[in-house]
Amino acid sequence: MNVRWYALFVALVAAMALTACGGGGSDDPAPVEEEQQDGGDDENGNDDGDSEGGDSLEVPTTYLFPNADGESTVSYTGQTKRHILLEDLVVAMNTLQENAAQDSVEARLNFYFRFDSATSDNITSEFNARDLGGMNILPQDSGELTYGAIADGKDLIGKIAGGDGQGNGEADKLIDGEFFGWEEGLESGALPVDLVDYYFAELAEQATDGTTPQVETLDGTVQLDTVTVDAYGRDLRQLTQKFLLGAVAFSQGTNDYLQADFANMLETEGDNTFTEGEHNWDEAFGYFGAARDYGDYTDDEIRNIGYMDSNDDSAIDIRSEFNFGNATNCAKRDAGTAENSSPTDYTSEVFAAFLTGRAILREAAELGELSAERQAELDEQIEIAALTWEKCVAATVVHYINDTVADLEAVENGKFQDLAHFKNLAKHWGEMKGFALNLQFSPVSPFRVDAESLADLKEILSAMGDAPVLADGTQAGMPFDGGVDQYIADLLAARTLMQNAYGFDTENVENW
Repeated sequence: MNVRWYALFVALVAAMALTACGGGGSDDPAPVEEEQQDGGDDENGNDDGDSEGGDSLEVPTTYLFPNADGESTVSYTGQTKRHILLEDLVVAMNTLQENAAQDSVEARLNFYFRFDSATSDNITSEFNARDLGGMNILPQDSGELTYGAIADGKDLIGKIAGGDGQGNGEADKLIDGEFFGWEEGLESGALPVDLVDYYFAELAEQATDGTTPQVETLDGTVQLDTVTVDAYGRDLRQLTQKFLLGAVAFSQGTNDYLQADFANMLETEGDNTFTEGEHNWDEAFGYFGAARDYGDYTDDEIRNIGYMDSNDDSAIDIRSEFNFGNATNCAKRDAGTAENSSPTDYTSEVFAAFLTGRAILREAAELGELSAERQAELDEQIEIAALTWEKCVAATVVHYINDTVADLEAVENGKFQDLAHFKNLAKHWGEMKGFALNLQFSPVSPFRVDAESLADLKEILSAMGDAPVLADGTQAGMPFDGGVDQYIADLLAARTLMQNAYGFDTENVENW
């Protein structure tokens, strides 16, 4: 990642004089482990905020913001815990096997989605078994990473857009009260939670029905060897994970915490070191999933490794030294344009916006007010952060459109090359559709400009369907008019709508 902040903010925020710049090094101390703040989602910090205000705003190169006493004002461990719950849900899905007599699959998956906070302190996370280069994982409890060591309580269902279906949770965080883009198995007026339940039910069916789908390949009929992919070519694991990254993390970040009334959130939150506004901003950053020193990573380090022992303590603190979710996708897309004539730098742009906005709020906390000028600057950073985050998601949809098209173009004589070919199509299609569903959750999306732009998003999702068109020209068991060739044309048309909406460069769109 090349952090070209001066160029970015000269163009976007001419009134600011940034003092921070550049990846590959920082004068700020690296993130360190720190006790949780009571009543908050925790963490550490260090920053060079200018307490005198005015036109000059000092912005650090790492997400570290202490108060005048040197105490951390950064807090988002609840978001980290939700990333861990989603990671553990993926492990649970990946380990499913065919067994008609097994205990309820849906209950096992709902353990992570509808998390029982009453027992959180005593449960070891599946993430505990991950090998991070031989280093310990922090914060640990008795040598193991427990959920309670990260944060008390917290679950995924309580933060999903539209709420839990019973009027609880984020019932008001579904834009215009509408969820769209998936029809199979859902009734009219269904919510995102209903789609998650549908995916869980389908996974349970695959794992307990005692049947094995057959795939027609050039070498003959072969049996599918995983229960997370169904006969229609839908990778239910990918669909579930990618959809939750949007319906929970992206929705909460862009349509909740970044939409806070920051000017009226300048009071210290309880006995903590941070204001309510600072906490809201931190929670948005936590959902994005970046490490505190995200700007010091290269794109390859973010996407291929994902963590660094920044403070040289032979441990990885998942609250500050690990990159989760969409933060990694930004690096993947940047890496995919590195050799193009119009390379992107989404990692730098989104991180700069998060840092600058947080610096504004630290200054406001110290001054006790958010001036009209600073509010305007903050609003600009909110739009940059949310829109750049969304561009990373959208570019990832384009990437998987390209992969899905390539898979379909490799179909020969109405058959798949082999079993791996079928599974690759399922995986790529599942990621494409799962991510694409997420583009409806941000209020600053280019698809929210007007009715026509929203109709374009609905057309994109409709073109993808609720299952891919398979080698035999069927979709979800029914003949698809025009077969594979027509479906490829539909996906490429959807890609063009994506390109137009986000202003993506043609070379990037074709090569992501």
